[in-house]
Amino acid sequence: MEAIVLKAAGSPDQALVHRDEPIPVPGAGEVLVEVHAAAVNPLDVVNAAGWLGTPLPTIPGVDFAGVVVSGGAREGREVWGSGPDLGMKRAGTHARFVALPESWLSDKPANLTMAEAAAIGRSHLTAFETVVNLMEVKSGETLLITGGSGMVGRAAAAIARWRGAEPIIAARHRPDGVKHFIDTGAADVDLADAVLAITDGRGADLVLDAVGGPLFEPALRSLRFGGRLVGIFSAPEPKISFSPAEIYNRQLRVTGLASVFLDGAYAAGVFDQLRPLFEQDILRAPAVRTWPLENSAEAYRTVMTGSSGIKQVLVPSAD
Repeated sequence: MEAIVLKAAGSPDQALVHRDEPIPVPGAGEVLVEVHAAAVNPLDVVNAAGWLGTPLPTIPGVDFAGVVVSGGAREGREVWGSGPDLGMKRAGTHARFVALPESWLSDKPANLTMAEAAAIGRSHLTAFETVVNLMEVKSGETLLITGGSGMVGRAAAAIARWRGAEPIIAARHRPDGVKHFIDTGAADVDLADAVLAITDGRGADLVLDAVGGPLFEPALRSLRFGGRLVGIFSAPEPKISFSPAEIYNRQLRVTGLASVFLDGAYAAGVFDQLRPLFEQDILRAPAVRTWPLENSAEAYRTVMTGSSGIKQVLVPSAD
């Protein structure tokens, strides 16, 4: 089968090779899925760079949309999802076929193309898990999203609006249709002061910190008394320091999410909850750009350099 193989850690041109690989053989409780589309995520890029310590060689890729072609009760069904360990401990989705536990599968929304369904993947899984399941966002609350112009941030903002909350986007680029925006690239902007101005001095009820690093402390100061923060990423440098009293004296709740460790069956349950939101046009797929597998290195580079709200999606050949 046609596949992308991660053969060495490095830049996409150094790390990835396009070649034929054996079709995987499903094990007990697994099915074979023909991949029609597979997104490229920042997680795939850092995996190729060697940051995750993945044993090589392997087929990368965590998100997918395709058809079950053998095994299990879903044979012939269109499915979508994102699985733990894919592209790391087991062969991933940047290939024509992938073997997956049947419990990891969710039926694809009928109104989405394969490329659109593949583009949902880990960004919406992470956003739903943080905003709905960890933060338990409520109608009328305000949610500050650092890095809000990224795919996770855009998904989180849409999910917050569906739940009746008001997102505040803090980023270097303003996404279309955003009411409350804070330019974190402006030298004279204090994040906490800007949030207080937007919330009439109250502070944000919630923070989704998708940036970390130097934004963590000002994001923390942006919370109201009793507010809650979930972080999903923190750059290794520069190091930060703050007083624990910032958390203790205001009864803040701070936690994180490592989405790579979410159970595959649990993730499929999240996609089951997302499906009707897309079918009812409550949520919408991001814009996508498709690439043949042979151009995967260029797709990876595009994700590395920023893709302005456009999801990069690999499409295996039908031959």
